[in-house]
Parts: sequence; C-alpha cells; structure tokens
Amino acid sequence: MRIAVLGGGPGGYSAAFEAARLGAEVVLIERERLGGTCLNWGCIPTKTILRSAHIVADTRHAAEFGLNAAVASVDVAALRSRKQGVVDELVGQIESSAKRLRVDVVYGQGRLVSPTSIAVALTDGGTQTVDADAVIIATGSIVFRLPNIDHDMDGVWTSDDAVSLDRIPDEIIIIGGGVIGLEFACAYAAFGSRVTVVELMEQVLPGNDKRVVRLAQTKLEEMGVEFHLGDAVDAVERGADGRMRATLRSGATLVADVVMSAVGRVPNTAGLGFEEAGIEFDRRAIHVDEHFATSVAGVWAIGDAIGGMMLAHVAEEEGVAAARNAVSVLRGESPVETVDYDCIPACVYTFPEVAVVGRSKDGAKERGLDAVQAVAKFSANGKALGEGEGDGFVQLVAQKGTGRILGCQIVGPHAVEIIHEVAVAMRHGITVGALAHTVHAHPTVSEVIKFAALDAAGRV
Repeated sequence: MRIAVLGGGPGGYSAAFEAARLGAEVVLIERERLGGTCLNWGCIPTKTILRSAHIVADTRHAAEFGLNAAVASVDVAALRSRKQGVVDELVGQIESSAKRLRVDVVYGQGRLVSPTSIAVALTDGGTQTVDADAVIIATGSIVFRLPNIDHDMDGVWTSDDAVSLDRIPDEIIIIGGGVIGLEFACAYAAFGSRVTVVELMEQVLPGNDKRVVRLAQTKLEEMGVEFHLGDAVDAVERGADGRMRATLRSGATLVADVVMSAVGRVPNTAGLGFEEAGIEFDRRAIHVDEHFATSVAGVWAIGDAIGGMMLAHVAEEEGVAAARNAVSVLRGESPVETVDYDCIPACVYTFPEVAVVGRSKDGAKERGLDAVQAVAKFSANGKALGEGEGDGFVQLVAQKGTGRILGCQIVGPHAVEIIHEVAVAMRHGITVGALAHTVHAHPTVSEVIKFAALDAAGRV
C-alpha cells in the first residue's frame, strides 16, 4: 500500500505522517521546504515578527505601568535572524518526524501524469517518477496578484516580501483589509511605519461581526493606521523621486515607500496536470466530496487547494481525514472521516487579538436558528486590567431553548488561546449553562467567557 502526497505544507505532511502511522509506504513530494507557506512565509514568521512588534508597542506604553523606558528600536538584521531561526527549528522538527516515520521526502516540482503517477522535476536536477496506489493533493495556495499592478516592480511587495524583513519602510500602503493586511498593518505600525490600508469593502475583516470589526479598526487607528474603505487601488507607479504612488478609484493619490498587496491567496492548482487527469474544479479550487475524494478514483485533495477555510489547522485536519480515508479504501473499506467546520476557530493576531468560532447572531438567524447573544467585557476583568489590556469583549451566541452554543467572537487579550474553550464546548455539545457552571481560575482572562456564558444561560 503506497501513498504519494503532493505538497509538504501543514496539510501535506499531516496526511503523510498519518498514512505512515497507519502502515502505508509514503512518498512526500515538496517543491521547496517542508512546512509550506504557513511555516516558511506565512503563519510562523508573521507571528514571530508580531511578537517583536508587541514588545516595541509595550515600550511605548511603559509609563502607564510606572516604568521609565525608552521606546525599543528595531534591529532589522537581528529581527530577521530570529524569525529565520524559529522557522528553521520547526522545519527541522518536521524533517525529523518524516525520518522517524520513514516517510520518503522527494524535493522537486511534482506534476500528476496519471491518477497513480507523479512526475517530479527534482530540485537538484533530473527527474523522478513516483508511482502510488493513491495520491493526496496538498499543493496549497499562492499569493493572488492584482492584474492592474506590476508585482515585479521594485517597491511593490506581497506578504512573502513583507516577512523577508528587508527593511522597515517609513511609509507603507497595504492593499487589503483582511487578516493578512491587518496583521502586517499592526506589525509595521508598531515598528514605526506610517501605515495606510485600502480595502475594497466597506469594512475591514469582511464577513466578520460588526462589533468585532469596529473595535479591531478602532485599535489600529489608535496605533496610527489610516483606512480608506470602499475604495480600490487602480494603479501603482514609481515617481521620479523614487517614491511609490497609488492612485485610488476615488481619485485620491497616496504616496509611500512601499505598496504591499495583501488581497489574499488562491488555490495552487494550475499547470500541475490535475485537469488533464480528469479532476473536476470549482473555479480554481479542486472539487471534493465530504471525504476529500476528487472526481478521479484514488485521488484525494485537501487544504488550500480545495478552497474553503484556507487555514493551516484546517488543512491539518483535512490531511489526517484524507489519509485515513485513502488507507480505508485501499483496504477495501468505505471512507468515513469528515471535518466539522462549524467548530474550527479562526484567528487574527492584531493588538488586541481577534478570534471567532461558529456563527454570529446574524449568521445563526440566516440559518433559521432562534439565537440569543450575550456580551461580557474585558474592562471588568482583573487580569486584563492588570495587564493593561482592558479593551475588548467576549460575545457568545446560543440557541434559545436548548442553550447549545452556536458561536463566539472574542476581541481582547489572549483571544486566540481562550477561543478553544468555546470550540471544545461546541464540539462536544456543552451548553452555555454547563460552561457557566465550570469553575474558572481567578484571576484569568478566560473568566470573561464564564460571565458571557452566565448571561447567555439567563437568556435562553
């Protein structure tokens, strides 16, 4: 039983490792480095940079804590070195896991030439054909390039350029007010850049609850970030003075040292032989069923390549499920593994952090659910106030009558950590009443969840 996994990001290596644990012979094909976008150019380097940015931001508020301290300055080379060190450490751990599980890692650009065969142009030269009984596609995503902007122009960045930390620009224009755009806006504003965000929609973090959006934007504005909402960048050019000029659809002109495109990512599926093999698509995303099977027998697909929630932890879950299903089918059994997307958190690592899981009250109503909403604020939480982070709230949504938790939105300190308490409750059917009567240690910021649950329990 031989399984080939095309792509070594979080979804791909999770699929490969799970298949190996289940007794399969596994070949993992990766174009660049294990860990994919998340580890090498996305999640991990971004959060490492944001940690440094948070320290700088804290020094700006030292006096509020009774401390006399100069504002920290940025040593770009040292910051870049630390970021790369964290990335290299984690890549090394994944490589060690592959060796321990006897996963054969092949480095090169893979292309599907049949449902059971992948041709690999090897990184160190030459070619190799990998034959397998099943293939799991985990080719991830690529940066979306706006057609009206020359992304090869010096002074135009993507998120890949931003994490390379070539320099800290004095002024930067960020196109896109989604998760990627706001995290970089937060980091560069903390480092001292003058940041302007241009967002096509009328709000930042499109699709999120309005209370969440309002506070997230307000806190970034307090950091000096300027927003142009409901507008778009029509053209970018370099002036005679070497500065970048962005012309907006509204007619306004913005000038900065750098223009960064942060309008999202798209599935990396073109030119890899998938269509020729007969795999069906939903636009650029590979179409799969609930078990991650494609339209071609023996070929499975996961992660950003299938669209949906393009998050590393989602890809990991999908990878494990797909590997189990592939092994089951090869053993003559039926696939049964699926992923419950309703209980998966999504996080934004701004200051303060944003974390959501499930549905908002409006989203629940759109599904025909009778929902109640309860809000508890961090301004009444001793731990949050002691840490100087009293802004924010926990907003809990529950079904009227049953008390079943439908969703939660958190803006505030440690939001990306404490959201999992609600995710576990949702996954296992714990009601707001049961959550409210769970003793929480004091003082902790997670007590805000308890108080939101108490309020919600009184409303259902």
